[in-house]
Amino acid sequence: MPFDNPHQTPFSDLELLIEARRRISRRDAWVRGHFRKGGRYCLVASLSLTCGSRSFGMPNRTEQRLSRLIAMQMPSSAPFCIRHRFMPARQRLIAFNDDPHTRHDDVLALLDRTIDRLASTAPVCVTAGSGDSAAVSPSAESIV
Repeated sequence: MPFDNPHQTPFSDLELLIEARRRISRRDAWVRGHFRKGGRYCLVASLSLTCGSRSFGMPNRTEQRLSRLIAMQMPSSAPFCIRHRFMPARQRLIAFNDDPHTRHDDVLALLDRTIDRLASTAPVCVTAGSGDSAAVSPSAESIV
């Protein structure tokens, strides 16, 4: 339908994660130690902007849910306090992004693992389409 998503914004969890990754996919688009600096974003800023949170201090439910999902994919090489649940998921992502040993490739790999997990485990929702074809889209809300 023409008015279902007029601005073509992502609305499934998988689409949101892919969009958040796209925002920081280039090395010069990612920043460490800041939420946002110029046109550069940290992992959490990218997620926050993509999810439509109104401010850094007030993440919306979608951002909180996706932060938990991403934090579950934390690499074993991350510091112990970041890997384990001693602080909220969003704080763990900030700590991971800002850790001096974290590289841009590590942040992208974390997002890629989360996207892969979501794509492989998400239930598939089939919606009726016109003709014999059906639209298939994964949904992640039941994973977290």
